[in-house]
Amino acid sequence: MDTKSQRLATIKRIIQTTHITSQEELLQQLISLGFHVTQATLSRDLKLLKVAKMPDGKSSYRYHLPDATSLVNLSSSGKHSLDGFLSLEFSGNMGIIKTIPAFSHTIASAIDSTNPDSIAGTLAGNDTIFFVVREGYTPDDVKQALRKEFPDSIDKLF
Repeated sequence: MDTKSQRLATIKRIIQTTHITSQEELLQQLISLGFHVTQATLSRDLKLLKVAKMPDGKSSYRYHLPDATSLVNLSSSGKHSLDGFLSLEFSGNMGIIKTIPAFSHTIASAIDSTNPDSIAGTLAGNDTIFFVVREGYTPDDVKQALRKEFPDSIDKLF
């Protein structure tokens, strides 16, 4: 029963349904379910799944899967709002977005899902998103595209 795909699916299910605050907690749950896993393997699994520790709103942290719905919300204007967006800057045809640590993957995914013509693609680190501006587009075109999809988030920066 202990295949990698089964283990990854179980990790996702546990994180989605249980308030997990540490790798040790998650490891014990997996072991209790019959998985033979080490802390090192679990750590690699969490990295592969892009699991992040985020505030739970009660002065603690919990593990979250990087799905766009956790950080992308509808604002009062009916458009999307990105939590965790800190800054946006350009150098030639490249752009950098700074985020709160562990938010970049979800924000990059949300941007990619809007498929802006002006952005060729995104690459996310822990707190930084790198992107390339497509030929024929300017940084202002990118700002307008992002402002169209995420007005509350982008307007805070300018």
